[in-house]
Amino acid sequence: MAGDRIIVNASYKESKVTEEQLKKIDELIKVNDSEVPDFYEEGICNSFYIPVEDDEIQVFHHKPKNPITKRPILFVPGFNSTLWSWKDFTVPLFEKCEYYFLETREKTSSKIKKRFKADLTIKRTAKDIGLAIRYLGLDKQDFVLFGSSYCGGIVLQGLLDKTLNAPTIVVFDPFIEWAFYKNWIRAITVVPSFVIGILRMVLANIILAGMKNQTQRERVIDFVKGSTPWKWRKSSLQNFKFNIKSELPKIEEEIFLFHGPFDRHHPDEIFEEITKDIPKGRYIYMPTEEEKREMLNGVIGLEFAKVTKKEKLPKSLAQFEINLKREK
Repeated sequence: MAGDRIIVNASYKESKVTEEQLKKIDELIKVNDSEVPDFYEEGICNSFYIPVEDDEIQVFHHKPKNPITKRPILFVPGFNSTLWSWKDFTVPLFEKCEYYFLETREKTSSKIKKRFKADLTIKRTAKDIGLAIRYLGLDKQDFVLFGSSYCGGIVLQGLLDKTLNAPTIVVFDPFIEWAFYKNWIRAITVVPSFVIGILRMVLANIILAGMKNQTQRERVIDFVKGSTPWKWRKSSLQNFKFNIKSELPKIEEEIFLFHGPFDRHHPDEIFEEITKDIPKGRYIYMPTEEEKREMLNGVIGLEFAKVTKKEKLPKSLAQFEINLKREK
């Protein structure tokens, strides 16, 4: 993943999954889809803040009266994402599973006490997740730690730093190096945050030029509108050189790495290679339509919550695991 350009093997999907498997993925999503209230609506979750170093981060907690699952999930969504963009994640979980939806410090909801000294690095955010695990008492029970995209990379960084851990660790399209719009980030080093705030929709329209996928376009617009310019700028600059590719072999824990829909930031081939670099990495490939990405994350979380840590990979998902051939 170099710079802003990603080359993808178009035949990758066809060589890794069968038509029957694609149908099973679609069925698994359909059976868990239903009309439910958005998790951030009043009365659906208990929303509160967790104190961390120089900050407070928001968490949404949903605990059903009669769950069908055996353990809770702590879910950490992608970079600067909004609640709206992840509303489909909780659809399969509603009244079935206890979950915590944790918003990290680069997001608009965080209450940073010292703006000019704010530490928005990935290492600091990984420590926050570790603190949240202990604050919520999850360190004393069986649970699933689930990080997506940027926060999937944060989970991996925390494992390397020994600042967090969990009985079961799931990452979806984990971010192992900063590869988003590097040329734009170089440009904003000399642009004040208030100017970025004024021009952000102009920048969004430039980014959207040539992007045909409607779901991706809606995500970009929501991301830009929902971001706090100074947090966006500072977190981008502080993490610009982030790259843990060479450190992946040091991860000791078993990691269940999932990849689903293709988009320009999440190419198919790279995630199999990332998993190979993790000694106990297990790669599960579940391609589906882009608009089903968040729902698929929710389904994966639900299936893991139905089993205990002893059962490791749920049978419902094991059929999509790719047998990796690692060099000895």
